[in-house]
Amino acid sequence: MQEERQIQKRKCATRKKAAHRKTKLSTKRLKNDNNLINIDMEIIKMSQGAYKKIMNYISARPAESGGILLGPVGSNEVTDFYFDSGGTCTGATYSPDYRTLGKLMKEKWLPSGIDMKGFVHSHPGMLDWLTNGDMVYIDRLLDKNPDMDMFIAPIVIPDQYRIRPIVVLRKQPRKALEARIELF
Repeated sequence: MQEERQIQKRKCATRKKAAHRKTKLSTKRLKNDNNLINIDMEIIKMSQGAYKKIMNYISARPAESGGILLGPVGSNEVTDFYFDSGGTCTGATYSPDYRTLGKLMKEKWLPSGIDMKGFVHSHPGMLDWLTNGDMVYIDRLLDKNPDMDMFIAPIVIPDQYRIRPIVVLRKQPRKALEARIELF
């Protein structure tokens, strides 16, 4: 049992080290993936605290866990992350606990000037792009939130302790765009 814990600690440390290295995204994958196009990269402005929370919560759990990205009303900045512990997670899907998140949005976050900026969740293996199911869900959320011009939807790959920044713009629905994270 203790040997298993030490192996897990080493794996986590290796993933953390890898996250600090800059990696180039495969242009081959970008050309072959119909949902992901690479044009002028959008920028995701994210606080270091939110980034650390995302990586600490999601990369430490099995694939298909996630949470909501939050930030000030009227901006696209991500200043906080709320892990969705009530979400339904299987090895292949993540379904947010929309009732709890909706209640928190109405009763806590919006009255405090905080709004949803998107969702982050993890995928298994090397699947670091949005699936058709992800895109359908994002389209529905954009329809329900007419004030959102950009839906931030990064994917975390827990096994590699890595995040792939992706956004979907209202003006380009059904297109996942590669982005880059700018920490502040």
